[in-house]
Amino acid sequence: MQLFKFSLIMALLGFAMTGFAFNAEDKVIIRIEDREISKSEFLEIYRKNNLESVIAEKKSPEEYLEMYINFRLKVKYAKDQGLDTLQSFVDELQGYREQLAQRYLVDHGVTERLVEEAYERSQYDVRVSHILLNLEEHAPPRDTLEVYEQMMDLRQRILDGEPFGDLAVEYSDDPSASGREATGNQPAQRGNAGDLGYFTVFNMVYPFESAAYNTEPGEISLPFRSGFGYHIVKVHDRLPAMGQARVAHIMLMTPDGTTEEELVEKEQKIHELHSRITDDGADFEELAEEYSEDRQSAPRGGEMAPFTSNRMVPQFIEAISGMEEGEISEPVRSDFGWHIIKLLERNPPPDFEDAYADLKNRIQRDARSQLGQEAVIERLKEEYDFFENSEALYALYDVVDESIFSGQWDPEEARGMDEVLFGFAGKEFTQEDFAGYIEKNQRRQNPVSIAEILNRYYQQMVIDRIITYEDQHLEEKYPEFRQVMQEYHDGILLFEITNKKVWSRATQDREALKDFFADHQDRYPTDNLSEIRGTVIADYQTYLEEKWLAELREKYDVWVDEELLQTLSAD
Repeated sequence: MQLFKFSLIMALLGFAMTGFAFNAEDKVIIRIEDREISKSEFLEIYRKNNLESVIAEKKSPEEYLEMYINFRLKVKYAKDQGLDTLQSFVDELQGYREQLAQRYLVDHGVTERLVEEAYERSQYDVRVSHILLNLEEHAPPRDTLEVYEQMMDLRQRILDGEPFGDLAVEYSDDPSASGREATGNQPAQRGNAGDLGYFTVFNMVYPFESAAYNTEPGEISLPFRSGFGYHIVKVHDRLPAMGQARVAHIMLMTPDGTTEEELVEKEQKIHELHSRITDDGADFEELAEEYSEDRQSAPRGGEMAPFTSNRMVPQFIEAISGMEEGEISEPVRSDFGWHIIKLLERNPPPDFEDAYADLKNRIQRDARSQLGQEAVIERLKEEYDFFENSEALYALYDVVDESIFSGQWDPEEARGMDEVLFGFAGKEFTQEDFAGYIEKNQRRQNPVSIAEILNRYYQQMVIDRIITYEDQHLEEKYPEFRQVMQEYHDGILLFEITNKKVWSRATQDREALKDFFADHQDRYPTDNLSEIRGTVIADYQTYLEEKWLAELREKYDVWVDEELLQTLSAD
């Protein structure tokens, strides 16, 4: 119902005011009570709806004028009835405004560039190792610099020849790098020395993804920041994207603790099985059921669940990259053992047109969607002469305690602290203003450092205040925004008053409908109202509307400059 109503309102908007600026030299062509419409304004509306739109039959200025006057009379009557003061109307109009405002508060050009970027990245799988040094997302500059310098030192050691994996095991804060020993609750986990295997777009946080795709294979990136801290990455390989693959395999496992003698036996056995398949014509599925040590896939002839590049060990991805469907690989060694792989099916990524809607939807749900707003924020900061005072923020570190992590910090602790924190567009916000912002927005959360939490709230406040200010000035800053909002306003009123005076009355007042049918029965081919109910309702609605418009013409003073109207016809 809501979608139908919105579509109908959009259809009605054609009669709304265009926001055309009144020119003092224009002559008034229409006056409805105290509302004056100039010649230029009416011409703009007429041309917009009668010439630019695809319509079955174009209207003359005289014909269109009557339609336009009827529209304005209905809207005026709705306002006189107070429909624009009802909370339901206010809420509905605000909902439309919020949707429309997003076009101005987010740079959608950024979104389109992100879609194109995501598509380009989706065409490749990259294999990456990384080292992570943890750092709180909003850590103070001195802590940030310290971690950055540590990471630069590690990068230089790698460039000087130290193995990336060794340094990852020793220094990386990613626990998967060094693995873990078995405990009573968990089995041992083999470390990966920082090697994350293959992945593609959307598999990693956006800064990490960008570093991986912007670093050439064999190169070491400069340190970069994510929400976890600082990273450096080494890109090992870049392959055409596998998409989703379905394979079967025969696996002989070589877990930790396997002796050298057992390793030799496993290697000999896997080559023997491979020879039986490729040289002797043995059935792959039968051998998988009999010999594969992957107990999940063996009963299915070795078939595994479909997977993408980030869900499988890198040796599998490398092997599959050069295979055709139905082809069987040479024996492949992974950290888990030996494999013979049969490629059953591969579905590559879709082309751009087919992928577009999904990519855009995923971007809107991904953290990178914030880039569109961040671009607007940076533009507005420059436009509104944004400035900030970091020292005033640092002074608050000493008056905020750990109660902030339970959402209980008392802003009275900052009472009287009146140094300006930041400002823009002639507005200034003090330390005490910031304390009030924290009071309204603090909530229970995991403890971090005081500097981290205050910096986080500070950044949120800056964004909130800039976006709120911009939102409040959209009508005066953008005439087209003001115009569309006026159209929404009038369109909703028109819908509501027409529904009340015509549409609902025709369908709900059964007795009145029967009386109308009885009075006009000679129009219809049958006296059975149920058979032609739809036709009768439509005729009754037309009757109600004509009657209502006649009443409006009597109620309101309407004046038209007929001579001026004739000049429009001659144009």
